[in-house]
Amino acid sequence: MANPFTQKDCADLFKALADEIRLKILHSLFQKEKCVADLMEELDLAQPHVSHHLKVMKTAGLLIARREGHKICYGLRPAVKANLSLAKQETLDLGCCEVKFK
Repeated sequence: MANPFTQKDCADLFKALADEIRLKILHSLFQKEKCVADLMEELDLAQPHVSHHLKVMKTAGLLIARREGHKICYGLRPAVKANLSLAKQETLDLGCCEVKFK
């Protein structure tokens, strides 16, 4: 696979993922797009806390957001989703390295 991210990109992504809650959010979004309220319930966290983590991940280029009425739903950015390894279930291939969830 061609390297989809430079080493600087990988370092920036790791900074964005250097938090247990953000890793949980990423892992949750592997399955499907979710709205803030869904993530609040799943993680048992308040809305401002979840929104902060989502903003960090969106700014890092990991997520996309879309409005659905009054709700905002988040999913993996297509370029990130394309680098999910089908052969290695629940592994995000960054080109320079992989993030594997158990």
